[in-house]
Amino acid sequence: MAQGNNLTQGSATATTGSAGDHTPMTVAYLMLIACAMMWGSNHVVARGVNATVPFEALSFWRWVVAAVMLFPVCFKYLRRDLKLMAQHKMSMFLIGFTGVFLFSVVIYLAAYNTTAVNTGLLNATTPVWVLLFAAVLSADKPKLGQWVGVLVAGAGTATIIAKGDLSVFARMDFVSGDVFAMISAMVWAAYSMLLKRAPKGVHPLSLVFVSALVGLCFLTPLYIWSILIDGEPFFTYLDPAWPDMLKIFYIGAGPAFLGYLFWNKGVSVVGPANAGVFLYLMPVFASVLAIIFLGEELHMYHLGGIVLIAFGIWQATRRKK
Repeated sequence: MAQGNNLTQGSATATTGSAGDHTPMTVAYLMLIACAMMWGSNHVVARGVNATVPFEALSFWRWVVAAVMLFPVCFKYLRRDLKLMAQHKMSMFLIGFTGVFLFSVVIYLAAYNTTAVNTGLLNATTPVWVLLFAAVLSADKPKLGQWVGVLVAGAGTATIIAKGDLSVFARMDFVSGDVFAMISAMVWAAYSMLLKRAPKGVHPLSLVFVSALVGLCFLTPLYIWSILIDGEPFFTYLDPAWPDMLKIFYIGAGPAFLGYLFWNKGVSVVGPANAGVFLYLMPVFASVLAIIFLGEELHMYHLGGIVLIAFGIWQATRRKK
């Protein structure tokens, strides 16, 4: 999650960077790729804790870890940026509420209440929602090439999720978790659009830290409720607890801390529509990590899906001369 100083340029400059923001496009794209890798690994790691860690505890502690890591490195910027963010209270509230609280809750409700195939497919609709929201709410309307790229990359994602057997989608049984998965895709698309409303000049570290605090204002009572009312454990059912502690630390330090910083910066430079298509890389990295660390096999459908996703991203983000 090296950052520039401007997260919120108008849509006319969003695709080329901003005046005063000297982050090269190549660096921004590398940040988005790294972000997709960390978020893909998040699904692999979370798979190992969903049986022992309640989703309320997982949502709460990942952002506590991220906030604790952020504070020492953002303090000098925070003192400068607080007054500016206070002048944009509603924008900061909406960014923190959607990106930290609402998304954390719905994505884990989805993961805990539906199959991996269903969650993966429905989360893969996020770039489509980003384009739809951009078409409706942004002055920078998506181009035909972006739509084609999103659809091709989506086909690649579906190929990996279905393991090359597209008939699996006809056999999908939808449950409550599927609704949450679809909502999570829409929430993330809305969050990406809201980033353009963040106050200009605020440092990315300050933005993510304050967003985390806003989200924790809602995650904390939910977490306390799960302990006192629902009788859930303080952290985990696992004894000893240290394996789950290491996994939660990684989710907080990687996907939550670095992932959000990289995503916010990437969106500010290339725009939400171009950034959204990089989310299709998540199942690619999840598959690669599962092959490396979980001993799963590499199949032709993995390679075919990766090729389609790579072509789709190229098509969606290339600049025409």
